[in-house]
Formats: sequence, C-alpha cells, structure tokens
Amino acid sequence: MRLVRRLTLYLLIPIGLVFALDSYLTLRSDLKLLDVDMRRDDATLARELAIAVEETWRDAGEQAAVALVSRFPAVETGIETRIVYLDDVAGPAGVPTVPEAAARLSPDVPTVQLRAQRGAELRLFTYLRLDAQGSRGAALEISEPVSHERDHLVARVPKKLVSAAAMLLLCAGVAWTVGVRVVGRPVDMLIAKARRIGRGDFSTPLSLRSRDELSSLAREMNAMAEMLEASRRQLEDESAARIAAVEQLRHADRLTTVGRLASGLAHELGTPLNVVAGRAQMITSGECADREEIARAARVIGDQADRMTRIVRQLLGFARHRSGERTEADLSKLARETLTLLEPLARKRSVRLACAPNRELVVRVDAAQIQQALTNLVMNAIHASRPDGVVEIRVAVREVATPPNPGHESGRYAVLEVEDHGEGIPNDALPAIFDPFFTTKPVGEGTGLGLAVVHGILEEHRGWIEVRTEPGCGSCFSAFIPAGGADEPSNPDRR
Repeated sequence: MRLVRRLTLYLLIPIGLVFALDSYLTLRSDLKLLDVDMRRDDATLARELAIAVEETWRDAGEQAAVALVSRFPAVETGIETRIVYLDDVAGPAGVPTVPEAAARLSPDVPTVQLRAQRGAELRLFTYLRLDAQGSRGAALEISEPVSHERDHLVARVPKKLVSAAAMLLLCAGVAWTVGVRVVGRPVDMLIAKARRIGRGDFSTPLSLRSRDELSSLAREMNAMAEMLEASRRQLEDESAARIAAVEQLRHADRLTTVGRLASGLAHELGTPLNVVAGRAQMITSGECADREEIARAARVIGDQADRMTRIVRQLLGFARHRSGERTEADLSKLARETLTLLEPLARKRSVRLACAPNRELVVRVDAAQIQQALTNLVMNAIHASRPDGVVEIRVAVREVATPPNPGHESGRYAVLEVEDHGEGIPNDALPAIFDPFFTTKPVGEGTGLGLAVVHGILEEHRGWIEVRTEPGCGSCFSAFIPAGGADEPSNPDRR
C-alpha cells in the first residue's frame, strides 16, 4: 500500500495548503470587517457627540464644550474623547500636542481616521472637525484600543485549526478509501499476477472490474501471459524435437562407430570361435577318450563362449539407444573400458593405446555420453596415427581460474586428454573442426559428426573441449568436465 500512502499524502498536501490559505484569507477578511465596523461605530459616535459639543460651544462657550467632552462617559471600556486645536502645536492645559491627522482636517475633509501607537498600545483614532464659533479650528478626537483584534484571533484561530484538522482527516480517510479501492487492490492484484508469471504460471487470467488504465494493463498482462504460454509450449516442443534429433544424431554416430569396430571385433571373435570349433571337433571325433579330457574341452569351450559374450555385450551396450541419466562414474574406469572396446581396431592399424594414471576419478556425468565422446576422440586419434604409433589417454583434475567461455564457471574440472603423434591438423581447418559434417578424412572414412557430437556432449555437461595441434607432430584434445568434489588436482592449470 505504499503507492496509496503516497497518493494520499500528495492529495493532503495541496488540500492542507488550500485550507491554510482559506483560513488566512478568512481571518484577514474578519479582521478587515471588524476594522470597518469599528471605524463606522467610532465615526457615528463622533458625529453624535459633535452635535452636542457644537451646541454647547455656541451656547456656553469653549470651556463649557471642553468640560462637556471631558465629562462624556465612555460608551465602551477603553474609549477616550477630547477636543484638539488645529492652530496650535499644544492646546490648553492638559490637551496633548495636535496630531498630524487632525492637522489634515478641512471643510472638505471633515473626518479623518487612522491607527497610531500610543505608548505600548495600538489605538484607532477618529478626528471630526467641529464647526464652532471663533477663529480657532478644533476637532473632536475619539480613540479606541484595537486589542479586541488579538482577542478575536485568539478565539478564531483554534476553531479554524480544529476545523481544518477535521477536514484534513476526513479528506485523508476518503482519499485512503478511494486509493485502496481504485489503486491499492488492483495494483496488488497486478503484482500477484506478475509474480505468477515470473514463476511460470500463466493460468488464472486477471480480471479488474474498473474501466481505466489499470484494467487495460491487466488485459495486456493477460494477453502477454497467453503469448508466453504459447511461446513456452512452442519452445518445449522445439526443445523436445531438438533433443530427439540430437539423440538420434548421437545414436547414428554410435552405430557408425559400431560399424567401424566390426572389422576389428571380427578378429576378436574369430579366435575364440576357432578354439570352440576345435574343441568340439575333438569331442565328436573321439580324440578326447576319457571323461577328464572331455571335461577339460568343455571348460575351454565355456571360457571362450564367455569371452565372446562379453565382447558382444560390450558392443551392444555401446550401440544401445539410452536416455541421458547422470550418475556417479569413474572416468579412469570409463577410459579403460573404452580402450578395451577400441583395442581390436587399434591393433588392426598397428597403433598402441596407453592410459595413465590408473587411479579413481569419480564425477557426476552421463557415462554413456562421455564414453561416446571419448570413443570418438580415440578413434580420430587412431586414424590420425602412423603405423606403430601410440595414442595416449590421460585423466586428471585441474583448477581453472579463467575459463575460455564466459558461460563457464571457474573451479575444478576433470580433464580427459587424448593425444596422438600423427600429422596434426592444418591451421586453416582448425576453426571448422567442430562444425557438423566437416572432416579432413578421405571420402568414406568419416561422416564429420564425431567432433560435433563431442562438442555438444561437453556443452551439455557445462564443460568444453580444447585442441592443441602442430602439423607433422600430432594433436591433443582436452575435454573439460566440472569435477565437483573430485580428487585434488594432479596437474594444476593456472590460466
């Protein structure tokens, strides 16, 4: 409700200023009316008294008129009367100096009124010219204190303050109530709707009964939620289709790899098949005369059958289409199993495979995908190696302070390195080696998907792949995988 409080405050400030200005003008008007009334009353009193003074002056003389004025009782407490002379600076005994206002009296200006300070008291002086006998000009002076104005203010200001405060409270209550109903509740509903959209909940359309900008905003938010929901469904469909396509691509790459391994595995299966056939022929021909020789031949047949079963299962397990599931896996063990799978192909091309170190390195990965990536790297290294060459696999943990891509985090990474000593990669081909369907192999020996699949698998694991190559000396591919709580780094890499 902070917005409602601010709106209420913004309304109360001008309303308060209006009340203050109204109170000031009202009090000023009251004082002005009070002054007008007092001047009128004093002027009326002066005219009435002047008639009696003039008659006394004509009938009994000047002294009798002065005595009459001095004996005139005050109509109200504080009113004073006297006669002043216009031709002298000072009048008779006891008469003060002629005021400046009285000196301005003339036949054309019979009455003058002004405020003047007498001692510590502010008074209203009224001067009325007397039409008396004799050459001396005289005027009747009536003075009255204006302290009643202060009394009026003292009485009126508290009432105005109380009235203004009551009006302000009333306006604040009305503004708060209207603000809550018109602004507060709709804004709270809009905020709740925005939070639901932020959490991904695009259901429950927002409905505001008012017909104003807030209701228009609610309709736009509903339309936005519908568009986001449609976009999310479309994105989910596209992501599912993309994931399915990527899985199909990787599965096709695995099947391609299986096809390449077939020739090497044929030799691996040929040797145990020949042993099985030979032992079976010995049994059927009667060469195994006693039961002990027959049992020995049967054990040899069973051992060779187990060997063939393991080879076939390993190949089928690699070729099987499996959904991505990340579990704890030992990368060193995964590397040894990959080398075992590729050993026949390496022997066929007279290439030796080596793996170091032989220690446990457990990380959370999709083991099937990592094995596929490692298999592609090793197969590329085998094809790039010269006869009697060596392909080395190294497994380590490194501390990476500055990853090459801003999207990757610094920290510990498990590193799988595959190094060959072949011809290397030409410099002009390096920028495109991870592009799909790009290959430097002769036609028929590669599809150009291997390194693209490796790159995609490592990106899904929040890792990356690097390559170091030197034409004529070989290449080294390094696959970085977040290690989490893996072993201490055996080869720190301070980038």
